[in-house]
Amino acid sequence: MINKLTGIALLLVGGLLVLWGYNEAESLGSHLTRLYSGNPTQNALYYYIGGGVCLVLGAINLLRR
Repeated sequence: MINKLTGIALLLVGGLLVLWGYNEAESLGSHLTRLYSGNPTQNALYYYIGGGVCLVLGAINLLRR
């Protein structure tokens, strides 16, 4: 039972991190950084990567017996 709750929590946290990454990537500061460097900001990438890892771990945790 605790594994299911942990999996659900990881899925929620992962979803929130992906949303925060999207908001960070669409911010004015990120647009200005992308204008000059051509790359997204480091924070947006960290949120996307962290969110993806949490989503995968949460899914694995839920699918395990």
